[in-house]
Amino acid sequence: MLKQLHVCLLSTGRIFGSPYGGEDKFTNALGEWLVKKNHHVTLIGIEFAGLRAKHLSNMKSIKQIKTNIKQNKFRYLTYLSRLVIWLCQVVKILLVNTTSPITLIHAQDTGYTGLAAIVAGKLLRIPVLITIHGFRYKEIEYEFVTHNTLGKIILPFENKLDAFAMRNANKVTVLNSQMKDYFAQFGESEIDSIPNAIRTKDFEFSSSKRDSVRIQLGIDKKANVIGFVGRFVHEKNLFTLLKSFAAVQHSHASVKLIMVGEGPLEYRLKEYASKIKIDKSVIFCGARSDIGSVLSAFDIFILPSYAEGQSTALLEAISCGRAVICSDIAANREVLIKNQVAIFIDPNNSDSLKNAIELLLTDEDIRTELSHRAKIRSREFDEDTIFPKYLRCYKELAEQQK
Repeated sequence: MLKQLHVCLLSTGRIFGSPYGGEDKFTNALGEWLVKKNHHVTLIGIEFAGLRAKHLSNMKSIKQIKTNIKQNKFRYLTYLSRLVIWLCQVVKILLVNTTSPITLIHAQDTGYTGLAAIVAGKLLRIPVLITIHGFRYKEIEYEFVTHNTLGKIILPFENKLDAFAMRNANKVTVLNSQMKDYFAQFGESEIDSIPNAIRTKDFEFSSSKRDSVRIQLGIDKKANVIGFVGRFVHEKNLFTLLKSFAAVQHSHASVKLIMVGEGPLEYRLKEYASKIKIDKSVIFCGARSDIGSVLSAFDIFILPSYAEGQSTALLEAISCGRAVICSDIAANREVLIKNQVAIFIDPNNSDSLKNAIELLLTDEDIRTELSHRAKIRSREFDEDTIFPKYLRCYKELAEQQK
């Protein structure tokens, strides 16, 4: 009978400092939860200065290891550096295993991190689980939309990389049924759907935090505030949000929009807000570590994305009991019930978003009812409900490997 496991969590995101993206938060939260269940965890992530590892144990001891790779002056790592990093990840896993044998590797990506997990797993003869958090290939397509020549070279390779990782993993999990159907085409691995998870108690509404954040951001306590949390990238559809907000301001001049996050579109979004003369009502406050407090300052949370794996920010917003407006896409429909827990809009129609915002601004009863239902729904995504499913997967894979 297996007792303590040593799980290597492999990520493309931050494992030090404040986690920012959904994958970062998931990896850190899962690692901390496993430690509470008396398992040993090694987190390996790609930091901006290179590759870093963090060892966790039930004794709360932490050992940090850093592998330097040339600092990239841009926020996003180039493809050349990823080719180097996956090899470093393999080496790092092998080194960790020499001092503390790893039971299994859990990678958070099918790409280069998935490749590193597969190679290391084969060398060590231990199982590999891959969790897919989004449509990586589609995101890469967006990156190369203006680079047709480079895209024709890279995209087929990336597609084959996804297929290779999935076919060689012992098990693959995705966040929803739409992703399960999509990724079934890539390989023969068993695919399970396990929703994203959050620590719901960290996002409880607080009137004192609400007041504090509003004072900090220079917003009147009685003003209506709508907000977005996430990366400033194409698939989040943020220009439509700004356009709709501008239209709402004609009849609701005091409403404010808070944009929490950062990304490659940040400068263009600020430029567009200035161009359509809403820059004094839109607050760009960067990436923040106190999302629970910031959400308390919102009256309405908006997620207008074209595509999502499963939004961590959305789960955090409903846990805080915020009224939600979100795009009518499969990932959001699996989290929320249409027009019962949230108002769904067509992400390609700015009038659809404008009308939804105006409805919630003018009808406090609907807003309150949506907030109440959202809070109830969030309990199904608490980490104590979701993470035991991963632990069962680990134990099953480890038993099969014996």
